[in-house]
Amino acid sequence: LNELQYSSYLSSNNPVMTIEVANMGEMKLQLFPSIAPITVDAIISYIERGDYENNEFHRVINEFMIQAGRLDNPYCSFLGEMNNNEDFTGTNDLSHFRGVLSMARVGGFYNSQSSQFFIVDAYSPYLDDEYAGFGGLISGFNILDFIAAMQEEGSDVPTEKITITNITIELNGYEPSAPVCD
Repeated sequence: LNELQYSSYLSSNNPVMTIEVANMGEMKLQLFPSIAPITVDAIISYIERGDYENNEFHRVINEFMIQAGRLDNPYCSFLGEMNNNEDFTGTNDLSHFRGVLSMARVGGFYNSQSSQFFIVDAYSPYLDDEYAGFGGLISGFNILDFIAAMQEEGSDVPTEKITITNITIELNGYEPSAPVCD
């Protein structure tokens, strides 16, 4: 794990999110509450509510990212913890290296994050101040690459359905707060 470009954020005390992908295996990601506690707490809440069960990676762009999350009526949108958001008073210096977990949002609306997240497949520094990185892949890079390569030509839809059978969380001593909805 020391060779990961975000290894300085890794800690045995960080929560670990496990994504089970049908017919492919598991991807494990550490969440980084030290830089994005609101985002981490919201994702944990979505996981604990079961909102990701039988979900899918619905958007894939080869050599860019894979995206998942609820498409229908997420129960909460929350503060975008990215540097260009004037409502964010912290600093998020996590760069969008390959394997970084980040939040999707609606266009230019910085506080429109909800349940949709993406995992970066290739270094994308132009996302750094515009999207809230909040974790990183620690195992399952082969699954990330396999899914990203499933991009349908001329589209960002995968060539076949990529089902997430479950997402679980190991808190490892971290105590999340209730999500603060915007």
